[in-house]
Amino acid sequence: MQSIFASMSAVPERDAAGGQTRLLRPASLLLFVLIVLAVLAGVAWQYGWHGRIAFQESSADARAQLESAELMLRSGQYAAAERQIAPILGDPQGPLYRRACLLQWQIAKTRTLAFPPHSSARRTAMLALRPQLAALFALGSWSAQQWRGFAQDAFALGAYELSAEAWSEAAKRQPSQRASDLLAAARAYAAGDKAAQGGQILLQLAEESAEEAQQKTFFLRGIVWLEGGAGARVALRSGQATLQKLPALWQDSQVVLVMSKLALANDHPQLAARWLHRELLRAAPAEQTP
Repeated sequence: MQSIFASMSAVPERDAAGGQTRLLRPASLLLFVLIVLAVLAGVAWQYGWHGRIAFQESSADARAQLESAELMLRSGQYAAAERQIAPILGDPQGPLYRRACLLQWQIAKTRTLAFPPHSSARRTAMLALRPQLAALFALGSWSAQQWRGFAQDAFALGAYELSAEAWSEAAKRQPSQRASDLLAAARAYAAGDKAAQGGQILLQLAEESAEEAQQKTFFLRGIVWLEGGAGARVALRSGQATLQKLPALWQDSQVVLVMSKLALANDHPQLAARWLHRELLRAAPAEQTP
């Protein structure tokens, strides 16, 4: 038995005389394992536990900087507020980066509104805000309410296309408010001399509406905007496509008259005559006296 234990406790060395290999002794093996565990623990502390503590401390510092910047913004210390959030803005991968971008936008917007109305300084500052707002859009993943706030800010800046884009994004994120958001987007496009895009949105709303009165309102306004922005040909083609999905609107005399005028403007008198003739036949029984 003693000879067995003796053979198990041999060291993994070559005997200088006989060249025989011996096994590790238990004490040496235990010491080796302890050293390896100590190294692993050190690495884990440096990059794991210790790193997590450092990350938490850094995150707490960033929150404190944001809160301090918000207080400075309220007191009108715009430059100092910007300096507070500069380190956070320098780390796009940081957890508070988006919040810092929002605060940066609020600082810039508040500073711009502090200039006298109609002053050259205010006009210049408002123009400089547009690319900053577009950069916020590019971050994406904003809530419907945040998109609506961006849309209103963009409209106030005269950035009507950006406003329309923001309203459209809000419509995607809150279906219950889709109609009102898209209507606001259409109005923003129209305000920015893009009536044709606004008209297309109105025709889309006409197709999506369940109420015939709303369908008619959206359709007629959309056709007018399309004609004014893109011409009679586009308006006629888009109107026909929409009426294929909403055939009940052909029963409305105002819709028939508008479409007939578009047909005449596009050198389609036969088409206009057919629509008008059909409308006369439909309305004739109602106009007969007993």
